[in-house]
Amino acid sequence: MDILSFYGTIWRSIDGILFLLAAALFFLGVFFAPIVVKKEIRPLLWYPLWIWRMITGHIDPDDPFFRLWAIIFSLNSLSLFCNLVSGLFIILSPVFSFLLGVHIAVICLKEVGKLRLFPLILNPVSLFELPAAWISLSLGMNLGRELYLKGYTHVIYQFQQELMVYLFLVLPLLAIAGFIEVSLIKVLRRGSNNGSGINEENGQA
Repeated sequence: MDILSFYGTIWRSIDGILFLLAAALFFLGVFFAPIVVKKEIRPLLWYPLWIWRMITGHIDPDDPFFRLWAIIFSLNSLSLFCNLVSGLFIILSPVFSFLLGVHIAVICLKEVGKLRLFPLILNPVSLFELPAAWISLSLGMNLGRELYLKGYTHVIYQFQQELMVYLFLVLPLLAIAGFIEVSLIKVLRRGSNNGSGINEENGQA
């Protein structure tokens, strides 16, 4: 089987309806996030703020490129693998789809002060990360549906099939997104350092 045939098989194994459902629930969560922040709904605020503090605490823009990429890629890979495995609990995948939108929007609101939808979803990183997330969530939903309809015996085979999609489609998308994200971090850091240097020279003059 050549690479095109292999990836054709991978793409056909994704349920388009569930992919769109995952995206719709994500956007529902995004639009619900301002209410979460305004009303200070702590159960929905705690996790995204905690994970954001943990990420920023372990990421130093001055770290080597590969180390930054490895941290970002590992965290995203683990998160999206949890999306897939959540299908074993049937209802969790749709819930995770909604919460993903809430969490991303909450972080945006806390960091930027306002929710800017188009920069949030159309930036170069999100163009790879979000489809990867929606694919992983659709895989989880499909796994939950198969578990509900056919039981655990069939789910073992289904999980193996979906694991192939995760390994050969989701992970490459995350790898590309991580490369772009670290590249942007380095460019912004370099620009910040250059700006500081110019200011210092002007001050000395």
